Amino acid sequence: MKKSIFFASIGLFSLFVFSACTDDRLVNENDKVEKIDDATGFQNIEVVFQGSKFGSEDEKALLEELKICSEDSEIKNTSEVPPCSPENFKVMSLHKDMSIKNGFMVLIKAETAGFPLRRLLVFQRERGELVKANGFVANLIGRVPAESGFDDLVLRFWDKDEAGFKIWYNCLFGWKEGKYEFKYVETIEGPNWGGKVQLADRENYSKSVYKTIVAKKMLF
Repeated sequence: MKKSIFFASIGLFSLFVFSACTDDRLVNENDKVEKIDDATGFQNIEVVFQGSKFGSEDEKALLEELKICSEDSEIKNTSEVPPCSPENFKVMSLHKDMSIKNGFMVLIKAETAGFPLRRLLVFQRERGELVKANGFVANLIGRVPAESGFDDLVLRFWDKDEAGFKIWYNCLFGWKEGKYEFKYVETIEGPNWGGKVQLADRENYSKSVYKTIVAKKMLF
């Protein structure tokens, strides 16, 4: 696998309907970062980029190893290499029994490095080097435990229809052979319409949505 140049690229069950947004300007700063449903183990994720310190020194060291951020305190968020700050990056575990030094995910805030939407990057260490397994122009809004130890991910993609109206696709991805693969679309929503895709329609809608997110380079 080749190392990536990151900034040059560019419910789950019937009980859940997601409404998280990729636009950080619409995130309530008082929202909880994580909510866990005790009955199902489903974890609904609402990431708020704030705070002056990362969760651990390892998190910051990993970002520095990737060279996707700068220690220069004077540099702007819109710079191609933005500040190494928890206000721009959220580092998360990849596998329940894996050290983040060997595998992790990075959610990047909208507008960071001048890019308008949130992005999620997935990394694993191979032969001592960090290698990108996946890149998504999407917001991580949920995780569901899987037997493999790699949670299934619910990713929310932002799009526009032919008339220019906003559309959101909530899609489920599962871990397979060293990376996340698209499984199906769970919900399709507009500003005042939409919801869960019926099981009978899932296959056709999933094919269409997958074709769209690939064509628009939301997977990289």
